[in-house]
Amino acid sequence: METLKVNSCETHIYRALDEVTARTESFPVMEEIPGGEELSTPCEYCSQPAIYVVANA
Repeated sequence: METLKVNSCETHIYRALDEVTARTESFPVMEEIPGGEELSTPCEYCSQPAIYVVANA
């Protein structure tokens, strides 16, 4: 199975959840990025800082 991780801001979290579910056909896991790291991690859909990492495990 393909391992997939998507960084997402608050605005695009549902899009990231949908994408991981569709591409991996498994239930996604959503975790908050630890404080401080979100400033250097961009959202995969826009240029805002990512707040969450969505993965399939």
